[in-house]
Amino acid sequence: MDHYRWNASASRPAKPACTFLVPRELEPFLRRRRDDHRWVIVYLTYLLGRSGAYHSQGRLPIVQNVTRKYQADDPSLQRWHVRVPAELWTQLRCLAGACGVTMSHMFVILIRLDKEDQEKPVPSVGASSFGYGLRAVFCEAIYVATGETRRSVRFAVCADPPERLRQILS
Repeated sequence: MDHYRWNASASRPAKPACTFLVPRELEPFLRRRRDDHRWVIVYLTYLLGRSGAYHSQGRLPIVQNVTRKYQADDPSLQRWHVRVPAELWTQLRCLAGACGVTMSHMFVILIRLDKEDQEKPVPSVGASSFGYGLRAVFCEAIYVATGETRRSVRFAVCADPPERLRQILS
């Protein structure tokens, strides 16, 4: 039996350029929340910090497709160009992968959940309402005998941002 194993310590690029596709009707809310948090990446940090609560409330999607679900083809999608710190990029990729959606789609889903919370607060059930990511583990496995793909994600969080993230956010 052949075993394929590798390990890579990826840290570059430190702030990859990305483009989020945001529906036009969400732009005023995103602008307001961006201004509340100073920058889009600080707002993204907040959204990722809320993901544990969203998961425990059963509000994150679980797409059962093998491929990632894209956003609907919508001519109103607006491009938001952002340089996202590598650790936030990876955390968003892990969360999106575990839910079975693209990263841009996950960003929009998190914005919609935050908008719902701003309009009508949802009580926190069983999970802290916010946490900074310390470590994210994403696993995607195929069970060849059944043809089933399984995904999971696990986040280790803390109350205060790690030092590198604190420097980026300040």
